[in-house]
Amino acid sequence: MNQEVQNLVAAGKLSGADAEKLSKLEPGTTIRHKSWGIGRITEWDLLGDRIGIDFEGKPGHSMKLAFAANSLDILPSDSLLARRLTDLEGLKALAKDNAPALVELALKSSGNTLSLDGLEALLKGKIIPEADYKRWWEAAKKALKAHRHVVVPAKRAENLILRDQAEKPSDVMVKGFLAARDMKSKLAALASIAKDIDLFGDAKTELVPVFQDISDTVRKAFKLHLKESLQLLLARDELIESLGGSAPLGSMKLADLVSETRATLADSIKTLASAALARVYRSFPEAFPNRAWVPEILQQLTRTGGKAVAEIAIVLSDNDELDVLADALKKCLRNRNLSADLLIWMARERKGLAESCFDIDLGHAILDVIDHDQMEGGPKRTGRLQSLLSEDATLLGEMVAEAEEEDIRLLAKRILGNSAFDDLTRRSLMARIIKSRPEMEAMMAENAAARQDDRLIVSWESLERKKKELEDLVNVQIPENKREIQIARAEGDLRENGGYKAARDQQAVLLRMQGKYEREIRHAHGTDFAGMPSDKVGIGTIVELADLGDGSTESLTILGAWDSDLEKNIISYLSEKAKALIGRVPGDEIDLPGDAAHSTRRVRVQSIRSYN
Repeated sequence: MNQEVQNLVAAGKLSGADAEKLSKLEPGTTIRHKSWGIGRITEWDLLGDRIGIDFEGKPGHSMKLAFAANSLDILPSDSLLARRLTDLEGLKALAKDNAPALVELALKSSGNTLSLDGLEALLKGKIIPEADYKRWWEAAKKALKAHRHVVVPAKRAENLILRDQAEKPSDVMVKGFLAARDMKSKLAALASIAKDIDLFGDAKTELVPVFQDISDTVRKAFKLHLKESLQLLLARDELIESLGGSAPLGSMKLADLVSETRATLADSIKTLASAALARVYRSFPEAFPNRAWVPEILQQLTRTGGKAVAEIAIVLSDNDELDVLADALKKCLRNRNLSADLLIWMARERKGLAESCFDIDLGHAILDVIDHDQMEGGPKRTGRLQSLLSEDATLLGEMVAEAEEEDIRLLAKRILGNSAFDDLTRRSLMARIIKSRPEMEAMMAENAAARQDDRLIVSWESLERKKKELEDLVNVQIPENKREIQIARAEGDLRENGGYKAARDQQAVLLRMQGKYEREIRHAHGTDFAGMPSDKVGIGTIVELADLGDGSTESLTILGAWDSDLEKNIISYLSEKAKALIGRVPGDEIDLPGDAAHSTRRVRVQSIRSYN
């Protein structure tokens, strides 16, 4: 212990424990404070009860002796942090000339493991300028490939690791895999092994413990972690294939796992990469022998995503079961049991694996799903199929090329009346049909006339009311309902949640109403009923009637579709009474529907005049 420090202890100004710590904080020592960072002791002022410190970026700081003894940690002189204070220029030169050595120094200074964020905090803006750091790290990663004892992670969330150079890297990787406790860590460790497989002298033999551990892990965990179990087996099989070998005797097979999880498999593999999906489906013949695999794999068609559809079709084709695929697709078309993914795949494979079942019925199936999704979730859900029809310039033409005229007429009518398409898109789609089948041009003109006749005649006032009702529905009622759904969902178990079910049912009602209002407004023709002829009963006329039974008279005004007001004797031209009167002239006698169900009364048209 320093003599001067001993004197302070003897004088009762410093405890023995603090004196021991203080004695190690001699001038020149590099230290770290949890708040102020790293620094170097510059001087002692024992009589003044002070110690001087130059912190990094904060020189000339002073601290009481006892406080310094208990709050400062001594840095090893060869650590990166210490050298940042004592040899900054040397570290900058090392970063420029030997980046791997600087990374290794950072790892040794951090317990041989360090996150990428931690490395950045040590170097960026201190040793390497902030603007240069990203470029420097990319170059450092490339240089580190030759340094096998430094493990560079594939993902930013994983750590850099400095291996013991005295131990074989292959042994370290095997130990690391066996030490991993969860599926995610095992997958990462297996990926590192595959990446550095050239570090193994006899990989087939050295990796037997790894392969056996994978089997044991999957057997224990697949019921709760099916997706991860599949990924682990798939990664194992891919590695074994790259080595030109086979799994050790007794290992868990992918086919075994597929067979045991047939009921839940589809949901667990939806997000797998295409290559992984292909391996899963190629295992079906082994998992379900004696052609039992065919119905099993067909069940996956309507339960999985687009990538899976393509892989299933390839497996069926590779096993000479393409006719079974065609029959299944045709059955799905007839029953309208098709997902958007399956429809898109069929359209794209119309000259390939789906050629035998590509016809106009696919177009109807696509429109069915668009209609359904439009009702259930609005335009966002229909986007992929709409894009398919509008962006694939030859799809519709090829679809109608050999179709019957009546089928084409029906498909065209559905396209023209579909609210999911705007007018420009509808015209474009119709032009493609006519280009393929020119004789259908006359049908388009007929359909346009029919659409003109189908317009709703409404007053300007009622049209504005309808628009406000739609605005309230879209901006108030539907958002409120969505909040109710979210609140109900937060209450827990949805199977027993009556509030959640009721809110979802109400959502379906509101969305149907939205679609109905939008269609009505789109087809509505506003008018003020000015200048309407009065020689016969029609829209925009007031008709005087005489009841031939009791001699009473009444006046009825016939206006637009949404203008009914029974208190003012205003009726819609779409009402049964209006339909019975329209076209009549003064003197005509008719049986007018009464207010009671199925009742009528005999009336005579006395006179007619215009509403405006």
